[in-house]
Amino acid sequence: MIQFYLDDVKHAIEHADFVFCNEDEADAYGKAHGVEGTDRESIAKAILSTPKKNTRRQRYAIITQGAQPVIVATQDKEGKVSIELVELEKIPKEKIVDTNGAGDSFVGGFYAALTQGKSVIEAVKAGNKLAGHVVQRHGCTFD
Repeated sequence: MIQFYLDDVKHAIEHADFVFCNEDEADAYGKAHGVEGTDRESIAKAILSTPKKNTRRQRYAIITQGAQPVIVATQDKEGKVSIELVELEKIPKEKIVDTNGAGDSFVGGFYAALTQGKSVIEAVKAGNKLAGHVVQRHGCTFD
């Protein structure tokens, strides 16, 4: 999406409180915006620096990285960025069947927890748990 619809993505981010991306999408965003360095924390900071239409709520940049910790970045009203790395429960490679739908499952689990009053970090953990369940099955299924 970023390679072909950069202006549309930037416009959408202006209206977003939560911006989710996986490691490949984050890397593409960083490359498209000339982010110096290759670390994804810098890319998360670049996402946060995009102008925001509704300044009454914080924006979060959430980058999943496969088996690596999830990056959760936010910026307070004074501009100070905080980054937290959320560890996830490792799934043995031999149990991973199909990663299609993992990202959508992550976001679904995240928002389900958030709407139940959980914190952003708890919601990330819930998203990870659901995505971890889904990757152990063929197709994006939940039993």
